[in-house]
Amino acid sequence: MVIIALWLGVLNAESWRNWAILRTERWLPGDAGVLAGGMLWGGSSGLSYRTKEAYRRVGLLHIVAASGYNVTLVTGWMLSASLIWLSRRWALGLTVVGVVIYMAIAGWQPSIIRAGIMAILAMVGLILGRQRDAKWLLILTGAAMLIVNPKLISDIGFQLSFAATWGILFISPPVNRVEPRPGPNGQGSTLSVLGADLKTTLAAQAMTTPLILHHFGNLSVISPLVNAALLWTVPPIMQITAAGMVWGPINYLAWPLLLAD
Repeated sequence: MVIIALWLGVLNAESWRNWAILRTERWLPGDAGVLAGGMLWGGSSGLSYRTKEAYRRVGLLHIVAASGYNVTLVTGWMLSASLIWLSRRWALGLTVVGVVIYMAIAGWQPSIIRAGIMAILAMVGLILGRQRDAKWLLILTGAAMLIVNPKLISDIGFQLSFAATWGILFISPPVNRVEPRPGPNGQGSTLSVLGADLKTTLAAQAMTTPLILHHFGNLSVISPLVNAALLWTVPPIMQITAAGMVWGPINYLAWPLLLAD
């Protein structure tokens, strides 16, 4: 069964991807369908120039590029669903298979491979009863990918993905532990009103900003705020789009969220 699943998912990944995207765009025509499909499977080639430029200017174009964020969400959903019916070990094993299939359908992009390998190693560690450490997994995964393909060192996607994850793992925790000093009226400082999403975004932004300036020569100063305000819409849109593979009309539920984006 596992071999059949891998064969259907990996060897026919391009066919599955095309079918999934076309099905989404059938119910959500225009840029809405491209956005929804891009959030789940990655890809922005079908976006109109106007929409793509608007997203690029505010630093949101990354939401239609399959990344480690997508892998994390998909892994969590598959594991949660599997645990309803299976034992912990079998659920972890099935999720590993699902992650490999998702990586294939998403196009084996460097950011997807990095996050996928990290997720797989973490789950294998749990199956074997070993404690996982995301920081070491990131370092080992990055090193392994560069050993296999040294040219990745110059790949912009790999650089941004690795840097963003590094920021989230190494910068975000200390920031979240900071206790803001109370103001004159007992109110917290500005830091106290920053949500977890904004703190995480700022941590990732701190590491990716030098790369963005180096490669593109420009940076959206409002990007952290825009990301913090809209990133919450990505998980439900991905879930609705995935459910739409089974029952197309449910895609309409994504309309309000896509309008927010």
